[in-house]
Amino acid sequence: FAKMKTILCYGDSNTWGFVPGSGARYPKEVRWPGRLAALLGPEFQVEENGLNGRTTVYDDPDLPCRNGKAGLGYALCAGKPFDLVILMLGTNDLKYTDASGAARGAAELVALLQEANLRFPGATAVFPHGPRVLLVSPVTIRENAVPEGPFFTHDESLRFAGLYEAVAQASGVHFLDAARYAQPSPEEGTHLLPEGHAALARAVAEQVRTIFAQAEIESKTRRTAL
Repeated sequence: FAKMKTILCYGDSNTWGFVPGSGARYPKEVRWPGRLAALLGPEFQVEENGLNGRTTVYDDPDLPCRNGKAGLGYALCAGKPFDLVILMLGTNDLKYTDASGAARGAAELVALLQEANLRFPGATAVFPHGPRVLLVSPVTIRENAVPEGPFFTHDESLRFAGLYEAVAQASGVHFLDAARYAQPSPEEGTHLLPEGHAALARAVAEQVRTIFAQAEIESKTRRTAL
């Protein structure tokens, strides 16, 4: 591995840093990717790519540029090379489909990431050391959240974790359930407060350290075998 590890955080408004109620943006040091960078230290570079309203694979009829699949190649090619992509999308899918539909969309994005070196060729590979993905199931929606579609409910969002974990296992990628560590604002029901960003960053940082420690062991094992 290169000394500096580069990580892409690809997500929606909770990655962008949407402030509940006002719609303003938290400063970088409050947002979970910024906190993640601070926790991981100088050996890591964390690239943020959050977008309000972003889905996995679904078009928003009212807002352009919200389809996560359509935007993924641009993010990968602009920021490459990467050692890890952290993917946390699905909440906005519930405007159009159920949690199963969101999980299928997440599976499409995982597959695209795993094929990124072939799908997005160039002078530099997207993943020089091979694709590495951390799939994060989104935080739950509270019961008082403004319903933005027939599936945009607390109960439906509770299904994310099990469905996303199954996708991760089937795809052979890493998994984290964000709802185990962070909950959205009690007043607004969808977006994280600063303490939620902090808790999520701590959980992700621990997982990232584990992922790269395992990768280092595997790399040494391969070198020894040679």
